[in-house]
Amino acid sequence: MTQSFQNILNNSLTNGSGILQEAITLLPCAAKEATHFALCHGNKIKYLIELDGGIPYLRKTVAPYNTKLTILLYALPFIPWKILKIARLGFFAKVNLQPTVAEAVPESHRFNILVGTYDEAQKIVLQCFSKEMKSCTYVKVGNQGSAKQMEREIDFLRHTPQYKSFSIPKQTSSLLLREGALFNILITKDFQGERIAPLLSKELLRITKEIAGEPIEIDGELYSFSHGDFTPWNVRSNGNNITVFDWEHCGLRPVGYDAAYFIIMVEIALHNRSFEEAFKIAQAQINKYDNALQLNYHLIRLEFAKTTKTLKF
Repeated sequence: MTQSFQNILNNSLTNGSGILQEAITLLPCAAKEATHFALCHGNKIKYLIELDGGIPYLRKTVAPYNTKLTILLYALPFIPWKILKIARLGFFAKVNLQPTVAEAVPESHRFNILVGTYDEAQKIVLQCFSKEMKSCTYVKVGNQGSAKQMEREIDFLRHTPQYKSFSIPKQTSSLLLREGALFNILITKDFQGERIAPLLSKELLRITKEIAGEPIEIDGELYSFSHGDFTPWNVRSNGNNITVFDWEHCGLRPVGYDAAYFIIMVEIALHNRSFEEAFKIAQAQINKYDNALQLNYHLIRLEFAKTTKTLKF
């Protein structure tokens, strides 16, 4: 492996929560010995793609809003693996799963690995597939660094009733560190859907209000339940059915938080606006549909900063 790919591997293994080292063994190797191709973005591994049939499933699942990644994923079926390596977009690797993680993969299934955000709460997601079955199984794996987030999501999916205007992923099984497991593991069924436009619609605003339920007053301010990371990349649309996923940050927040967060994240992440500029846009867009919903700048800014640590405030 060239020095640049060695640096990418080192960066990927030494940054984040350590989940890559704990949950899998990743060995760069020749193409004939490899199980996966490590597709890289910048100086880190982004996806580990199963060489035997993994591309269609990855493209079906991943819906990036980054232009370069979108183009790359579109082109994947038409570019040989060796060309990708020559183009310095990744390298061949042999991947083995830690036994507890391997047990969560359905029998006879292969898997892609979606490498999560490289921070102290990094997780990985195994997209498990079989050529004999149309649907996939998703296995999310986290360690102590993401314990609070994953426990929150697992508990939410275990106990939440059905919503009227949207769906949530169906949890089929889970393991919890607090109950003696080596990892937090969440196993969910596949769900269908295309990515949505990065624009708050009347329908999406209605979904945020159903999530919120009835507000409660705390110290003179109104709070309600919140998804906490309600963004275009955590929502999928399949005709008339909307699925909202990744409930790791759900909890009590200022009224209107999810709708505001959706717009603010789009404006900051996709249009490079400041928080102040994005907040003004959020208030204006929300008021097109609901003049009565007035956002609390101070409280929303404080909550926003807690879950978006990579942004500067």
